[in-house]
Parts: sequence; structure tokens; C-alpha cells
Amino acid sequence: MLTNFKLKLLKKKLEKNLKKRDMSQLHSRLETIGFIMDENDVTAIETLRKLSSSLGIEDDNCKVLTFHKFKRNTKLKVDHLHRKQISWRGTIDNVNAVRFTKEPFDVLIGYYNGAQPYLDFLISESDARFKVGLAASDLRLFDLQIQVQKSNTISLEKELKTYLHVLGKVN
Repeated sequence: MLTNFKLKLLKKKLEKNLKKRDMSQLHSRLETIGFIMDENDVTAIETLRKLSSSLGIEDDNCKVLTFHKFKRNTKLKVDHLHRKQISWRGTIDNVNAVRFTKEPFDVLIGYYNGAQPYLDFLISESDARFKVGLAASDLRLFDLQIQVQKSNTISLEKELKTYLHVLGKVN
């Protein structure tokens, strides 16, 4: 019951975030990249780092934020937060996650398929200049949606390079 109430309030905050989004830096060159992903995909972190290096991004300019449904002790070397660190008012109670969402990434990739309310909220909170989503994600959140499954990393890399080249973000 309370979870549904919280999700409704997060959806309202998401709608508000969509209205106030700054689109002025949409066409900036690719120098920094961020990934927001679910806890089920943490094995793909190395693959995402290879993807970013294939785009010419240095490892220091690639950041990953993972979302966990439940609090766990994790040994990941990336920023993470769990469901209880997002209040029903839409405030994030995790310093690393707040820093991640305020980072003005040139490209932010929502590395998840379908609608996931908490991840969608994090995407809407982000100050990233250009946002990329995968198959079946909410079109309002992203500037580009690539119709590939996250498990198909070869197609994802190929499509992402193609579109970013066409948009003038990479050479």
C-alpha cells in the first residue's frame, strides 16, 4: 500500500522534472558518459566500461550508478543506492547518488529495458545533457531510444556508435 503511494508520488515528481529539463546543451560533444542500471546487471559493468572506451571515453569520465531494491552489503566499486534511500517526496538520501544525478554527463544511458519507476525517476533527476534509453523504455525520458535488448551488447555498441556519430557527438 505505501509502496504504491510512494510510486505515485515519484511519478508526479518525474512529470515535474520532465517539464523543467534544460535542453540547451543537447548537442555537446561526447566527453563524459554515465550509466544507470539495475542490480541484476552488475555483471555488465566491465562491458559498459569497454563500450565507453570504444567511444573514446577515458575510464575516469565513465561513471555507473546501480539501483538495488533492498539494502545489501556490496563490494562493487561503483556508486549504488537502494529503494529506501529515495523518499516518498522524491528526495535522494545518498550522497553519491545525488552527486551522480547532478553530474552534467554528455551522455547518460539508462541500461535497463521497460518501465522501472525508481530508475525512471533517477533518469528524470539527472542533469545529463543527452539521455539514451533501451527497448520499451519511457520515450519522454530519453532523447534517443535504441531498440535493442540490454543483453545484446554487440548490437548496442554498434547502434550507439552509429547514432552518436550521426548526431555529431563522436567522430
